[in-house]
Amino acid sequence: MSKTSDAVLEIAVEYLGPAAITLLERQTKFHLNGLNFPDIGPEHCTELAKWVGLASAMFIEQDLAQELADKIGRLG
Repeated sequence: MSKTSDAVLEIAVEYLGPAAITLLERQTKFHLNGLNFPDIGPEHCTELAKWVGLASAMFIEQDLAQELADKIGRLG
């Protein structure tokens, strides 16, 4: 995994627990042109943050989903 994907996963696990990796892999694959999650770089964080925020809001409170998205976005 890249330095960026490690950082994103570490943040996401705080909010989503073990489901984090599945959500991240899915959002990356479907919304970042088939990119594999381990291959993301800082240049992908803004777009990934948007999709993670939307998807995670289905599972956690809206304000926590936005906080998660903001933290991921700042990695870019």
